[in-house]
Amino acid sequence: MSNPQVITRANQNSSLYQSIKARNSKQDVFDYAVSGEKNICEVARSKVVIASTTTMSATNQQTIKFELPNYGLLEDMYLKTKFASGAAGQNVTDGSKSTALTNFAGAFAWTACRLVFQGTTIFEWSPEWVMCSQYTRATRERAGQLNLMLGGDVAGVENNDIANRTGRTLISSMAGGTELHSPLKAFWSDSLGRGFDLYSLNSKVHLEVDYRSNAQAHELIDDSTMAQTYAGAELVCYIAELAPEQLSAYQARNYVPGSVASQLGFTTTHLTELITSPALITATSAGNRIKLNAISGLCRRLYVFANLATEETNKIYFNPQKLGLVRILANNQVIHEQKDFMLIGADDASTSNGFKTEGIVEMFRNNLPMSFGDSTALPAAADAKPAAVGGSADISRVCVINFAYSPDDYSSADGLVSFAQMNNVELEILFGAEASTNNHNVHIVAEMVTLSTYNTSASGAITFKSITE
Repeated sequence: MSNPQVITRANQNSSLYQSIKARNSKQDVFDYAVSGEKNICEVARSKVVIASTTTMSATNQQTIKFELPNYGLLEDMYLKTKFASGAAGQNVTDGSKSTALTNFAGAFAWTACRLVFQGTTIFEWSPEWVMCSQYTRATRERAGQLNLMLGGDVAGVENNDIANRTGRTLISSMAGGTELHSPLKAFWSDSLGRGFDLYSLNSKVHLEVDYRSNAQAHELIDDSTMAQTYAGAELVCYIAELAPEQLSAYQARNYVPGSVASQLGFTTTHLTELITSPALITATSAGNRIKLNAISGLCRRLYVFANLATEETNKIYFNPQKLGLVRILANNQVIHEQKDFMLIGADDASTSNGFKTEGIVEMFRNNLPMSFGDSTALPAAADAKPAAVGGSADISRVCVINFAYSPDDYSSADGLVSFAQMNNVELEILFGAEASTNNHNVHIVAEMVTLSTYNTSASGAITFKSITE
């Protein structure tokens, strides 16, 4: 099912991989060790809310910019998007002017976020990575919190008066507007020692957000005058501030003139491929193949899911369809394979693929909660969705290819594959037995380990660089 020789050979040829393994932090995790108690230096944790430096248009596609503070160690970050109320439709009793934002509009109101230092992008987020990385790691309770933050819910009843509206149509009808938050996890998210040092850099860091047009952030607009137009955006930063004497000692330890301090980091990439003739798991033909040339780093984890192309056209950006098999190949040699990682509903009863749970074993072994319900049982209903979030999107239909050990962090070097050192890397995919044969957009999202470096010049000026393969 896998080919460790190919992986080992590729990693041995990767200079970045070898540099990582030569670091002092490398340890034999199987050796016995006594963990020490935590007793950290004086620190005050605070929440900083940052307004955008650019004015936000109510309706247009646009790029909004934020300037991060020049103090503190950044620990966590959230993007808040504000929408005006569609409350003018409150008094419409025939449902003719209902409005609903797209599902998970906190993420899908935008297409990309970039962290920029001195004109260079040092980290990039896609809404697809936010969805996959957070919901696959989430318990059912935590998935419920994500639903509320991101605006994930059923579209709800629209053709009735406001007293009977539900879901996103009700939210859009409420006076006071809507404020949604998207978590922006990055290389600073794993531990206290990986906080992003905003104190010491010689220039400020900026965040750029590419927003869709407001119409593309709505799944339903019966009357454009009732749309939930953009009403602004804010960046919420959680930072640690050291006591003055602790800060001086910290900077003296870490930033010697003429030196380079480094730590493990990571970045993400996202590619999409249109599949016009989906191959089903019950077919005898080969699966659909997608070249992965765009992924060239040290890959720690891959997420694969497919949306119906027509649903994306209708502003439903995350509704994974049933997959039957996902396979990674290099020169036609299988590097990784997963299959049957979705539970089957009654609508599959007439097919010959049966009820298979091999993929559920992968989730369980890799300690991925996948937002499953607390009392998930064998499916009885057609199109059963045991890990449904946001009302209808089933996270169990996202295939997680985990080369690493721990799913709980992002940037550990605990299992990597150098895609750059393998030839002709491809993804092969077969869809579930009852999947539609209409056009699908297959999304591949990768997490890749990097080295984050703080470079101190002879004069003491400190710059930041993210080194990728």
